Amino acid sequence: MEPENIASQLRCPNGKEASDVALKMNDANRSVNQKCIELLQIASGDKVLEIGPGNGAFAADIVGSAEEVIYTGLDWSADMVAQASQLNSELLAQGSVNFQSGSSDKLPFEPGTFNKILTVHTLYFWEHPADHLSEIRRVLQPDGLFCIAFGDRSFMKELPFVPYGFNLYDIPAAQDIMQAVGFRVVDVQKFYETGRSNTGDIVEKLINIMVGTPQ
Repeated sequence: MEPENIASQLRCPNGKEASDVALKMNDANRSVNQKCIELLQIASGDKVLEIGPGNGAFAADIVGSAEEVIYTGLDWSADMVAQASQLNSELLAQGSVNFQSGSSDKLPFEPGTFNKILTVHTLYFWEHPADHLSEIRRVLQPDGLFCIAFGDRSFMKELPFVPYGFNLYDIPAAQDIMQAVGFRVVDVQKFYETGRSNTGDIVEKLINIMVGTPQ
């Protein structure tokens, strides 16, 4: 695919290319997703929201982290919601997971619905990030944890698809927005790895992972 098309599909996978894009994202992002799940310290009875889960490849890992975990995946791609529901059909039938379409700047949930929330590689696509983070804070319980992961500006700026609709961040910029909407950042980690980008190229990645709690 051309860089512009890659950027569009990463923002919202759809159509005949959606399945392949989802598989490539899973491969590229597996390690950082596992790290975020670890940092959330998922415990028995947790209610977990994942924003931008794609085809829900890591939902089973989250549900399997502890007893009686309830998982919700919210994605703005209807194609991804359909694929995630199919991939996790057994867990869906058990009532452990559910997937729905929507955007994180207008979350369709009551205040304090979740005590753990995570999102990986979505920050770039938020036109007004404070709106999304404010909504995330609203639906997070007062003692809950929010984990956000994003590629650092330093390496992302070299990727060929980034000029087409990506807003780039480093840790200070993201932390400023988090604090402005009422999060206290309790952990910041830099995750380095060599792996494939969504173009298939081998790149040196620096992924920033931040954990916050409402203050």
